[in-house]
Amino acid sequence: MKPLRIAILWHMHQPDYRDPVAGQTLLPWTYLHAVKDYGEMLKTAAECPAARMTFNIVPTLIEQLDRYCAGEANDHWLELARRDPAGMAPAERSILLSHFFSVHHERHVFPYPKYRELLKRRGEEPQSADFSAQDLRDLQVLFLLAWSGHHLGQNELVKRLRAKGEGFSEPDKLRLFEFYDQEVAGVLELYRQLETAGRIEISVTPYTHPILPLLCGNQIAREACPGTPLPQQSFRHPLDAELQVRYGLQLVRERLGDRTRGMWPAEGAVSEAALKILQRQGAAWVASDEGILHKSLPGGLSSRDQLYRPYSFQGLPILFRDRELSDRIGFVYAHWQPERAARDLLGHLQRAARNAPDGLLPLILDGENCWERYQDNGYPFLRALYQGISTAPELKMVTVGEALTGLQPTPLQRLAPGSWINSDFQIWIGHPEENQAWDLLDTARADSGLEPLIVKALDDPAQPLPEALLHLLRAEGSDWFWWFGDDHVTAQADLFDKLFRRHLEALYQSVGKTAPEALSRPIKPPRFKQTIVEPRVCFTPKIDGQISDYFEWLGAGHADLKSTGAMHGASELFSTLYFGYDHQHFYLRIDPLVSLQLQADQRLELRLETSTAWRLLLDAQKPHAKLIDKETGSVVADCPAAVGKVIEIALPLAALDLVPGDPLQCALLLLDANNELARWPAESNLSLPYRGKLLEADSWSL
Repeated sequence: MKPLRIAILWHMHQPDYRDPVAGQTLLPWTYLHAVKDYGEMLKTAAECPAARMTFNIVPTLIEQLDRYCAGEANDHWLELARRDPAGMAPAERSILLSHFFSVHHERHVFPYPKYRELLKRRGEEPQSADFSAQDLRDLQVLFLLAWSGHHLGQNELVKRLRAKGEGFSEPDKLRLFEFYDQEVAGVLELYRQLETAGRIEISVTPYTHPILPLLCGNQIAREACPGTPLPQQSFRHPLDAELQVRYGLQLVRERLGDRTRGMWPAEGAVSEAALKILQRQGAAWVASDEGILHKSLPGGLSSRDQLYRPYSFQGLPILFRDRELSDRIGFVYAHWQPERAARDLLGHLQRAARNAPDGLLPLILDGENCWERYQDNGYPFLRALYQGISTAPELKMVTVGEALTGLQPTPLQRLAPGSWINSDFQIWIGHPEENQAWDLLDTARADSGLEPLIVKALDDPAQPLPEALLHLLRAEGSDWFWWFGDDHVTAQADLFDKLFRRHLEALYQSVGKTAPEALSRPIKPPRFKQTIVEPRVCFTPKIDGQISDYFEWLGAGHADLKSTGAMHGASELFSTLYFGYDHQHFYLRIDPLVSLQLQADQRLELRLETSTAWRLLLDAQKPHAKLIDKETGSVVADCPAAVGKVIEIALPLAALDLVPGDPLQCALLLLDANNELARWPAESNLSLPYRGKLLEADSWSL
């Protein structure tokens, strides 16, 4: 039996964070992911001799790495990280306290006593005067160490600083930066070397990661999802899409070698018009999501073996990612035991091999953002996965180009438009903020008179692109639209908004025109930190899993559970958490978005934290839940609990050792056996305030 080809594609992508007007890089994520992920993923792959895979690179990522290597990035956060806090102004110290906890808390803050202490002291409204220069220097170094990953973590300097834990010196920090700078400087050369050696294939996304179908004509959004509200102006500029593809391929060819390359269009977003452009510009292949295949086949995707083969549209090969297995890596396996997660995925791949021998199964996903949630930056999982595939006789790891060799693609008569998210474009168009951004983009393009420049650029690829065109292409990137609307939440949403408008402002300046006043006003309304509303009164609800009395939880506090972060997962199961207390218990009520129906092997667990870490196991068949000391595994108390239309729990205050003024840290997990499937909130914990008898006194005063 011929083996099933496993084509893994890791997508590496960061938008251009440089403010083109001020010349300052506003966010450090490209540098930090270069330290932790870009080279790291290559080194892990190189450890397995039989491993073959594809790395997809967004060309603007290459430009940013070049700026860091040349010392031209002028990165605001990193410059503050390099400086001695003793000489900082209060506003600069506040930036450290506001942003240098921007890591996965469970993996990178809680295990380190000093980092954890600083987070607790910071609270919700940090006061920089409460922190010494040594505190802030420790914060700088601990933030940097959180980005060291597995391979750099084996370095003696990193190991020594991790063991030291606090009391870092300025020379400690500067030596760490020197080490990190060397890693960033070597990333692109390592890509080139591994591709030359035949270990990896490098594919490309159009220049600034735009949603190509929307550039070709944003009314395509209604074909993918009827009823989508559209911007006032119809954005229809297929020449822009053509230039994004051509320039992206050209830039990668110049920096990483002259090869024919395949393309992962941004977000797997495709349409018939977009694929014709990709084919004209010489893409060797294209990839998208299985949902697009399902909508493209006359009878839909009726069996998985239909997925495990290449297709073509008008002669251009196209493959479709296995959504479930790709998303398991991106959103499910992070908190599983690594070897167990790898075995689970291998089991799925081996079952697919029995049904589709000599077929092709693409695993395509983000190659950088998910690893901070994994043990040891994903290294144990990836190593076990690569070795498992390489030693399984029914499986064979291949690059996408290798996968297509010897396979005859099945022609598609039509290609449905859409992306990997819900097979439509709703993330990037339809919300009033997104539509306003499209209108500003279209107006700026028209006001700048760029059409002749675009035609000339396409006719003469050897000439450098004018700055005006580069500003336009960067403003067309998908990342700005990702953060507009309500789908995703980030503490830096205002900076993404600003960067979009600054790219348009720079466009006007580059053609000698004054930017309109509208570009000085934020598109996205200011978003305050996640609001947790405190209880108004002490109360005692009935723990029965039902909302039997409107007034029962009327005085409760509440927190939203629906918000997600940069990763787009499928964990929208719960909407709101309500909480409150009386003299004996701390009460929780968790409301699902729809009727709660768990599979037989799934269960819910609460992770709680005061001075001790706790686990609370929930069982729909039992009127109580066991409160377990997470460290010792001992059962501390049986808590009244009910899982019905809602989840209700009464936590004994005496067992929790909860002190007035200290919050109860809380997260809800959905588990399969001991493996985490989803978590609310998606990152970190909810910090639920507890004031005890003080709340009762305040209520009486009112």
